Amino acid sequence: MGDDFNKWIGLAPFAAFDGKMYPLHLMEQVVEQLSETKMYKIALFGGGDKEKQLLDQWAAKYPLCSTIIGRLTFEEELALISNLDLMLSMDSGNAHLAAIFGIPTITLWGVTHPYAGFPPFGQDPSHAILSDREKYPLIPTSIYGNKFPTGYEAVMETIDPSEVTKKVNQLLM
Repeated sequence: MGDDFNKWIGLAPFAAFDGKMYPLHLMEQVVEQLSETKMYKIALFGGGDKEKQLLDQWAAKYPLCSTIIGRLTFEEELALISNLDLMLSMDSGNAHLAAIFGIPTITLWGVTHPYAGFPPFGQDPSHAILSDREKYPLIPTSIYGNKFPTGYEAVMETIDPSEVTKKVNQLLM
């Protein structure tokens, strides 16, 4: 996007339900690892005051990151998404918006699963990074991510940040 050499990544670290959200301390590790390459610019997506506060902290800490919360209209956000080189998202709305524009979209899956019928449209199944189904055999426990059995609270922690970074690098190099 634009005239510079960096690839643009959209990163949407939030989801409506905890069962679909990658732990923020692990997502920050992904942001750090991607930032260290100096090959990517990262647009941080989200909404709400608490989310903006956190993403502003990440943007201050990682110079190639910028938060777009409150800076763009929805139409402008869609225009930005349509020009990304890649979207990294939970099983959430931003993944589906990016996929509509044909943007390669990596999704992280917790208690939901793409085989339940809701992967981003037209995306290669290998772009879905799944939680450990051997450790958590009841996945999917919910279609929407709003229900999970006792003991499944840490399901997303089975996704290593380096696995996410590796997939990003694989798709963008």
